Amino acid sequence: MKVILVSSEATYVKDNYLSLVKTLTDKNKLPAGVEIIAFVLIKTVSVKIFFKMLGLMCMGVFGLPMAFIKNMYSSLFCDQRKKHCESLKIPVFTFKTINGADAIAKIRELAPDLIINARTRNIYKKEILALPNIGCINVHHGMLPENRGTMCDLWAWYDGRPVGFSVHWMNEKIDDGNIIEVKEVDVKGVNAYIDIPMKSSLIEAETIIGCINKIIAEGKNAGFANKCEKVNYTRNPDYKTIRQIKAKGLKL
Repeated sequence: MKVILVSSEATYVKDNYLSLVKTLTDKNKLPAGVEIIAFVLIKTVSVKIFFKMLGLMCMGVFGLPMAFIKNMYSSLFCDQRKKHCESLKIPVFTFKTINGADAIAKIRELAPDLIINARTRNIYKKEILALPNIGCINVHHGMLPENRGTMCDLWAWYDGRPVGFSVHWMNEKIDDGNIIEVKEVDVKGVNAYIDIPMKSSLIEAETIIGCINKIIAEGKNAGFANKCEKVNYTRNPDYKTIRQIKAKGLKL
């Protein structure tokens, strides 16, 4: 099985997903016959985003923007993920969007069986979804089917609900497609949100490997319906909500 791993230039994960990349490129941990044939990065480094991070700091949010700015810098000048992949002869490609003509042409050329999307905000369109022989799966940072939208783990943590992530099949809808696996992340004692993406990343890779094993055994039928009666739709917090989160003694 030929697999392409897709992530972002810069993320909120403290090590910028380095531990996840290392695990998913370890041939001793991958199922027999499975190989990562390319690592694709989606551009998230720009002057506009840099000033957006500074804006968050002006609102009293420090953990998230500081981690993101650090990862922006490392992705530009000393990206350990790239160095690691290159040491294993895994090609690295950077695109503005996964749906761009350049990305589609390269992925079509690579002819993958499976694409894994981990921490990008790209909504995969029909053309890219059709390229892999088996399909595309996504790591969604909320516990499906109930929790959809953005920063679901932040809102679950704030509300005192279980925090976790899901791996699901992708289609043209957001957070849709059958669910392959749902995992809870232990956030006991965590009082700063920035620690949650890192804690999550440390178990995501093993979970993805488990999902690959299910796909090998069951193919596109792996998983269960992504349906429920009541859905929590969340978005990035605004200034008023940030103040409420801080008032609760929680750090961003």
